[in-house]
Amino acid sequence: MNEKLQELEVKTQSEAELTAKIVGNAEEAEAKTTRDAVQEAKREAQEAKRASLKARKEAQMAAKKVKMAKKAEARARRRDEMIAKQEKKRRATASQGAEQVEAELAEEVELAAVETTGKEIREVELVTEAVAKAKEAKEVSTQLYEGTINLIIIPPAGVPQIKNLEEKLRLIQNLRVVLTSGSVDEPTRVVVSAEQPIPLIDALSKIPIVDQVTKEGKGIKILLKAVA
Repeated sequence: MNEKLQELEVKTQSEAELTAKIVGNAEEAEAKTTRDAVQEAKREAQEAKRASLKARKEAQMAAKKVKMAKKAEARARRRDEMIAKQEKKRRATASQGAEQVEAELAEEVELAAVETTGKEIREVELVTEAVAKAKEAKEVSTQLYEGTINLIIIPPAGVPQIKNLEEKLRLIQNLRVVLTSGSVDEPTRVVVSAEQPIPLIDALSKIPIVDQVTKEGKGIKILLKAVA
C-alpha cells in the first residue's frame, strides 16, 4: 500500500512538474509574442511618423512651388501688359506727335518702375530701350533719298565684292550707279543717283552681300560680309 502511494506521489509530482514546465513555456512564449508585438508596433509607428514627415515636407515644397509659380505668372503678366502698352504707343506715333507719345510712354515706365523692383525695373528699361531703338531704326530705314548719294564702303572690301555690290545696286529700281572710286589708303566710294525718292537704306540692307548699313551725314556707310 505504501509503495503504491509513493508511486502515485511520484507520478503526481512528475505530472505537476510537467504541467509547470508547460505553463512556464506557454508564459515565455506569450511574453515573447507580446515583446514582438510591441516591437512591431513601435517599428510601424516610427515608419508612420517618417512617412508623415515626408508627406508634410512634400506638401510644403509643393505649396512653395505653387507660390513661386503664381509670383512668376504675375510678373510675366505685368511685363506683357507693359510691352503691349508700349507697342500700342509706338504704333500711335504714326498719327500722333512723337514728343507727346514719348512723354506718355516715359510716364508709364516711371509708374511701372515705382510698382516693380530690381530685375523687373531692368526688364522695363530694356524693353523701353528696345522700343526706342526699333523706332529709330525704322525711321532711318524708311528715310527717303533722292538725287546724288555717296555710298562709303568700309574696309576691307576686295574688288570682286565691290563689283558684286555694283551689280546688285543696278537692280534697285530708280537707282543708277554714277561712279566708283577709291584707293589702298581710302575707303571705296560708290556714287549713285536716285531718280525718285526711295528708301535706300532699307533697299541696301536687303542685298545679300551687305552685312551692315548706317547713315553717315548725307551719305551712307556700308559694311560688306567677309568672303569665306
